Amino acid sequence: MNFFSIFGIFLLLTIGLGINSAHAQVDPIYDIIFFQTGELETEENKFSISSDFSIREFFNGDIIRVSGQTIEGFPYITYSKINNDKTDTFGKIFIDGKFVKLIFNEVDNNEETLPEQKNDDLSILVKYSQRVYSNQDILIQIKTFDPEINTKNDFTQNYGLIPNTNIQVDIVDDGITIFTENGKSDETGLYETQFKVPVDKISTYIMTVKSSDDNSESSKILQIIHAGADPTDK
Repeated sequence: MNFFSIFGIFLLLTIGLGINSAHAQVDPIYDIIFFQTGELETEENKFSISSDFSIREFFNGDIIRVSGQTIEGFPYITYSKINNDKTDTFGKIFIDGKFVKLIFNEVDNNEETLPEQKNDDLSILVKYSQRVYSNQDILIQIKTFDPEINTKNDFTQNYGLIPNTNIQVDIVDDGITIFTENGKSDETGLYETQFKVPVDKISTYIMTVKSSDDNSESSKILQIIHAGADPTDK
């Protein structure tokens, strides 16, 4: 995309360096935080890094660019400036037709200005149909786990679930909310709902699932591909 070039040039000019490129070395990427955690974050959501990414090195390894796609299907690009004592990373992710700033857990001197927040330590797993057709009734199943117990993000795992969490589901099409529902998971930690796919143009919906209890609040963002009329309906 043209944005990738513009964004990269902007960051490089901001840092005040000239342009030169080469293939990335392996070692410096371990100083980049999201390679250590396996996750990318915005202000509202977390995304899992997939194996679908590429790395480029600039200025003899002082700048490393990583571009790729998350497991949830969202493209992203980051630039990291490698220093002897710290690594500064900047980036954006493309969601619902726009670029959203990524947040990296670097040390911040302005920590006292951050509002008090609930812990973001719930693991939300969702089972649903990613490719849907008009007039279909789609079952959406949501489970909330303790991430320290369900370390492999296994939806079928029958232990480590957190019961009675508050669940919110929102489905958006081109900025317009077409489905929203609030409820509570049951005693087993499961929440189920159904979404009837409208008769509409081919589109990509964005589904946001939020789960919370008294101490924690987490969210997950996913894609639903509306492929138009069901080809079997003839």
